[in-house]
Amino acid sequence: MSVARSGPRKLPRQERSRATVDRILEAAARVLIAYGYDGASTNRIARAAGVSPGSLYQYFSDKDAITSAVVDRLAEEISVNVSAVFRTMAGRSAEDGTRAALTTLVDALAPQADLLRIAVEQVPRFGEADRLGALLERARDLVYHQLLANQDRLRRHDLDTTTWFVVHTATQLTIRYTVDRPPIPADRFVDELSRLLLGYVYRD
Repeated sequence: MSVARSGPRKLPRQERSRATVDRILEAAARVLIAYGYDGASTNRIARAAGVSPGSLYQYFSDKDAITSAVVDRLAEEISVNVSAVFRTMAGRSAEDGTRAALTTLVDALAPQADLLRIAVEQVPRFGEADRLGALLERARDLVYHQLLANQDRLRRHDLDTTTWFVVHTATQLTIRYTVDRPPIPADRFVDELSRLLLGYVYRD
């Protein structure tokens, strides 16, 4: 069962307040990476942010609210990257576009590997659907139109089903690759996943 989400107590309307919230969230990300969710505390986060616990509690009710906001921010950054990734497919052949998109996605997620690991572990606790929904919706729309442009080559003509499998396979496997760091070179991962997706989608 997921915990009910709790956002900031006070919306940061002033520039100074927004800067404080940004500082708290950046510090929280560092603390989560260094100590994990269980080792992170509001006092530790406040010290890392250079604010008093009282100032922190003006904006966040507890550690769960801070972690929720950190994961939201990470999900939004990934969502923007996913949108950019799948746009690289436009105007390319299916083969070149798929490899280019996967390469860009791997490169975009790599710098976030440590925080992404925390997010993957904590997302179920805070409600996975809320955070991944917007991200996957962007990717789904872009992939759907790419498939539509190449529908004469498709193995199956149920575009909704094909799109769902492509988007979830590409994003989830790339996230797991980033988080697990298996002994597989990035270029080989891209090649293997490209063959998997292209073989599923297109006729020979």
